[in-house]
Amino acid sequence: MPAGELKDTLPLTLDEIRQYGISKMLEEAPDLLSKIMGKMMETDAAKLVSDVPEVGDKLMNILWEGLGVLAVQSEEMRAVLGNTREMKVNLEASDSPSKAHFTISQGKLSGGSGLVPFKEQDFRFFGPTGVLMRLLSGKLSLGFSDLKLQTEGHPGFLPWLTPVMQGIAKLIKGK
Repeated sequence: MPAGELKDTLPLTLDEIRQYGISKMLEEAPDLLSKIMGKMMETDAAKLVSDVPEVGDKLMNILWEGLGVLAVQSEEMRAVLGNTREMKVNLEASDSPSKAHFTISQGKLSGGSGLVPFKEQDFRFFGPTGVLMRLLSGKLSLGFSDLKLQTEGHPGFLPWLTPVMQGIAKLIKGK
């Protein structure tokens, strides 16, 4: 689908994926998350999410539900999550209404749209929508190779967070 058509078709497509069931969809199309993230990075994601705000929430809910499913299926990710402290992480775009969070609790990964309350967050990434998508997709390392990526939280969380972020990128890539 050309990037220009996303504005009209993506909200309906995301609804269809949700109704069908993300677990079932990932069984049939293991590269689903990779394709969605790739398409979002091809387009001006900030403009798309700003023009059609429900896309950001729908996309983040599907992404994090899918990542939760894939994390349970991945022996490597289960090991990473089992050796990681519990934490709540926010991801907030500076150029669009896109906001998401993920939580690591009892060795499991979960998340969705919206932010956890500020007082409950352990760490936060914020920056342009495209930069956050590159971070999640593993195209931007936590070594801050893009100064547009900002963080908030104690640097002591990075040794725990880095392998989780690398694992998330692998799950999105389908590895």
